[in-house]
Amino acid sequence: MFGIDSCNNIKNMTSYSIDYENRRFSKNQRSKIVESFITNTIACLGPIVIPPLHIYIIYHFWRQYSRHVDRHYCTCSCWDTVFKGTYESGIASYKHVYFNATRNTGKIWSLTALCVIALYEAVRRLAVLLLNNRLRHSMLILFLSSIFSHYYSWWSFFNYWNDDFYSQWNHQLFFSLTELFSTLIVLRLADSRESVRPFKVLPIVAVAATHIVASSWDQFLDNVVRGEGSAHQVLRDVCFMVPDILHVVLPLLELLCVCSHSHSLRRDCLLFCILLTIGLVFSIYTNSVNDW
Repeated sequence: MFGIDSCNNIKNMTSYSIDYENRRFSKNQRSKIVESFITNTIACLGPIVIPPLHIYIIYHFWRQYSRHVDRHYCTCSCWDTVFKGTYESGIASYKHVYFNATRNTGKIWSLTALCVIALYEAVRRLAVLLLNNRLRHSMLILFLSSIFSHYYSWWSFFNYWNDDFYSQWNHQLFFSLTELFSTLIVLRLADSRESVRPFKVLPIVAVAATHIVASSWDQFLDNVVRGEGSAHQVLRDVCFMVPDILHVVLPLLELLCVCSHSHSLRRDCLLFCILLTIGLVFSIYTNSVNDW
């Protein structure tokens, strides 16, 4: 009897252990599903919300210049009607969206798709870090502040290709690439497990300092400080300058906790000066070149 009772107890304990493991696995699986749903939803908000908000802001500043469109009688002779196939040809009637089958249209679509994917993945990464309590909040602030600059870059290249206007191409390309480089470092440092080191942080500061100096003699002084710019120009330049200042201040604050342990301060300062000089030289060069 004792042997039978012992066997039954062992079976019960084994069954309980299996049930517990199954419940724990099921709970972990549910948690992962919920986390995935939350992060994917948050990541989708950027591409969905930002473009309509952009158009609303444009309408706010330029609605007095807009004109009423008569959908019944308006025509468009600049549209090649290729994407409509045999359904419509010649001078077309009103459409909400027109696009021509050209190389520039392909470039615009490719850039737009890449930007949407990049924004989605970046926001998703930050959401995952936030839900797992591994998010470095200073880097979150820097990323959010840089969204305007990246969106402005996409919109600029969209219009350059759409209008065949390239006089500012090189200058904008310099700002776009350096901003992208800085944001990639910010996304890496957003994980609190990633150590903060001068060689990681100083490039962010150098890029921001370059942008501050370059934009100050370019537009900020005239439009904002001297008050010569219109409302939308002032708003644009302030939205550029404030994030750049944050990209200087917040990374340096992060460095304060490691400065006392750093034995290479002179080397770090030299690295910063070199990066800043290179950035200013490229900025001056791209601004002097009128066409690509």
